[in-house]
Amino acid sequence: MKYYFPIHLDAGNRGCEAIARGSALLVDKPAQRIFGYSRNVDLDTQMGLAEYITLVPCRRESLVVDKFLAVVNKLFHTNRTKAWRQIYPYRSFLRRITKDDVVLFTGGDMLCYDDNEVIYTNNWLHQRGIRTVLWGCSMGPENQTKEKLKTLSKFSLIYTRESLTYEYFSSLGLKNVCHLPDPAFILQEQPFPLPTYLINNNVVGLNISNFVMGGMTLDSAFGQEVLSLIDYILKETSYHLLLIPHVTWNIGGVNQDDRQMACLISKRVGRPDRLHILDIDGLNYCQIRYAISYCKMFVGARTHAVISAYSTSVPTLALGYSIKSRGIAKDLGLDEQLVVDSKNCSQGTLLRSFSYLAENQEDIHRHLLRIMPEYKQKTYQIREMLNNI
Repeated sequence: MKYYFPIHLDAGNRGCEAIARGSALLVDKPAQRIFGYSRNVDLDTQMGLAEYITLVPCRRESLVVDKFLAVVNKLFHTNRTKAWRQIYPYRSFLRRITKDDVVLFTGGDMLCYDDNEVIYTNNWLHQRGIRTVLWGCSMGPENQTKEKLKTLSKFSLIYTRESLTYEYFSSLGLKNVCHLPDPAFILQEQPFPLPTYLINNNVVGLNISNFVMGGMTLDSAFGQEVLSLIDYILKETSYHLLLIPHVTWNIGGVNQDDRQMACLISKRVGRPDRLHILDIDGLNYCQIRYAISYCKMFVGARTHAVISAYSTSVPTLALGYSIKSRGIAKDLGLDEQLVVDSKNCSQGTLLRSFSYLAENQEDIHRHLLRIMPEYKQKTYQIREMLNNI
């Protein structure tokens, strides 16, 4: 039996790296039996994923065909052309898979967005009698479509990473649904030489993405909230601020690079004496987690950056925009004020939530320190469930 991760993509998103690394540890098989579809094998290897997974490179020629299929889909717009457009890049990867194997869809929040390759790839595999698992997922009723509803019943197992998604899927009458923590929770920090400012000062870590900002800009409504928070920290407290990028993707004209957002903030705010940017170019997910563990508090947009903070018991404020942030915080017993909905944030909400975080940081730290070992240990229950299918 072999295990396949068709939606891994690459470590340009350290969250994808974290899911793949944690999932490989949970599957608990040698790298020769775990295969991950990679758009950037060199980067994945540099980040250490080749130790856990056999990396299968993306078909370069598929990019040209994908553009052709995009034109066909636009002209005819049928479910069949859309399905082939989504599946085509994976076809050579999928043809390796037999009925003796298991496919894990590791995208996490892939079903929080439009109909995509998860649906059409799962349908293709189901028609061929291949077992599939929706792995460490989040999805709410606001994300539901007819196509998603159809494919959900075709998974052999659905592993939800927080209780809100579990409750929603259960309400739909879906079977074989379980609720366990995200695979990344089991990962350990990897030490590396830290910048002196992180060792010698009380530091607030800050991870900002274009998703919460409404684009690669500081001029949105939530951008102004973030700037107000930064201004408050620099003027009213003695904390240093560390901007921590977590995604470096800029693919096909879609820019998600957190480093650019960090540079925009640094340029707008100035203050190089107390505002710093962590250089993540050579750092893997577990090394970034090590840096986050040295923060006094953490404010984060990227789910797996937030998971690193939770995992190391750092008092954390999540800048959530979907069910995953609310669900994980709820399961950890954290106050609702510690999740700020960046899409529906009234003026002053972010600063008030940060004030709550700062005032209660010691209690939050002790709470996370107490619950985290048992919470992490639950994740390993997925091994038995995986074996049962």
